[in-house]
Amino acid sequence: MASIKDVANRANVSISTVSIIINGKSQERKISEQTQQRVFQAMKALNYQPNLSAKKLRLSETKKTIALFWTTDFRDVMLARFLNGLQDEIRNGHDDYDIVIYPYENDQLEKEEQLTRISSFHGAIIANASAKDLAFLKTLKPMVPIVLYNRCLDHYSSVSVDDQAIAAKVFELIQHKKQVGMIEAPYVFPGMKTRDDYLKELLIKNHQKVVEYQVKENDANSAFEISGEIDFENLDVIYTASDMIALGLMHYCYQHRIRIPEDVEVIAVGNGLVNIDAFLNPSLSVVQIPMEKMAAACIQIMSLLFSRQENVQKTIEPETILRDSLSADSIQSK
Repeated sequence: MASIKDVANRANVSISTVSIIINGKSQERKISEQTQQRVFQAMKALNYQPNLSAKKLRLSETKKTIALFWTTDFRDVMLARFLNGLQDEIRNGHDDYDIVIYPYENDQLEKEEQLTRISSFHGAIIANASAKDLAFLKTLKPMVPIVLYNRCLDHYSSVSVDDQAIAAKVFELIQHKKQVGMIEAPYVFPGMKTRDDYLKELLIKNHQKVVEYQVKENDANSAFEISGEIDFENLDVIYTASDMIALGLMHYCYQHRIRIPEDVEVIAVGNGLVNIDAFLNPSLSVVQIPMEKMAAACIQIMSLLFSRQENVQKTIEPETILRDSLSADSIQSK
């Protein structure tokens, strides 16, 4: 394992200069930007891990700070569920952490300088990374432990849901329906495509007719707009890629006197609206991404990483929640 002396030698600076930079006092001590960059590059090249427990990042001696990087897009509605899972695990666990949220734009993770420099946190959870963001992470030599939420990458710890299992659970509920509508959203990460492709594969193998629809955005408004193109009379059930899409679809059905589940049934991937799903009229059946459990697992793994454990990859099973948007025969077939 590289030492601070190794970093100093590689950057051709003194050990005290490296220490000043690590402790965030470069400006105070008038260390040039060029010298700082040499030190950071040396740390990356040597995979040097600062002793954050000793340094404490100028924070409390009893608390560590965990940064949560979360995208500023349609997944903002999911953040509340994730934070609830984090806080419940922190309250129930033996460790006391502060959580600091860093919003970032999808595909722009590389612009977050906190990930490439010594920052004011001890570890990071990175959520919703795109393919471009993951490509950036492949090149990164992190200064702190990192856990990826719902993404998998070599040399990183991660917590993810089994996307094929989501499709399989949806299929289990609708395998007896002859005509299936699928409302798909733009694929912002490969797992979304995996779910839809595997569900289509299962339905086609089962000799069911599949009619596909594409929304412009993963939201209720886009779903409401495309609902005017749906041939409700010739569909038995509609699958939506998210409960936000189902919300727009169901509102359209309400306005046009299309009864759910009598005229058409609805099943969605539950990825955001837990309380709203339960109190829609009718309530919405979902195969739920268990974000709270996944958030708790992120904290558990982070605690292991602080103890210098090896990287951990954990998969969480999705959960089926049956409500009134599916007919009694669909529920009984499960």
